[in-house]
Amino acid sequence: MVSYPTLTVQRRLAEKVFVLEVIRDLDEAIDLLCAELGDTADPFAEDLCPYFGILWPAAEALATHLAENPELVLGKDVLELGCGLGFPAMVASHLGGRVLATDFHPDVEFYFQRNCRHSSQQIAYRRFNWREGAEDVGLFDVVMGSDILYESKHAHEVVEGLTRFLRPGGVILLADPGRAYLGKFLEGMKSAGFEGKMGPGTGAQVHTFRRSST
Repeated sequence: MVSYPTLTVQRRLAEKVFVLEVIRDLDEAIDLLCAELGDTADPFAEDLCPYFGILWPAAEALATHLAENPELVLGKDVLELGCGLGFPAMVASHLGGRVLATDFHPDVEFYFQRNCRHSSQQIAYRRFNWREGAEDVGLFDVVMGSDILYESKHAHEVVEGLTRFLRPGGVILLADPGRAYLGKFLEGMKSAGFEGKMGPGTGAQVHTFRRSST
């Protein structure tokens, strides 16, 4: 694992200060990764590039939405897909959710567990590629993700990933900064039988989906 320079930031939500260790500079981190890889691999491949180490606006929007609507996760089984640094997962756990945080980048667990320690939390983590499925993961009352629509193929994959692990009557939360493939994703969710509602926000909006009654 490349040793990326980091810094810590603090966010206060739901009467708690969350301490997050983030990668200091993405361009700097990519340069370090390129030096480590040489010509052996593509540094921009999803399972290599350290995009996960940035606190993106969509993750902040999702975390804020949870803090403003704690009933969404209180006493609920919550799954976060593509958790990265883990901010929404940490907020959901603080609010009383039983959280499983997941990501498929090999370096995420190190940063996620470190952030949990910084904020005095213990949250279950599992590495797996939700695009390929994992039947033993189980079903959840809430399935959520932030900024996971950054490639064309993701629109269909994200629909399948979010709905595959949802318990009947459950809620899907997706925070997105307005990626080009959001429209295709929304169409896919409608075709899958879900009704969506977009919440307010700047920088990123949180979309809430429930299965249509019709």
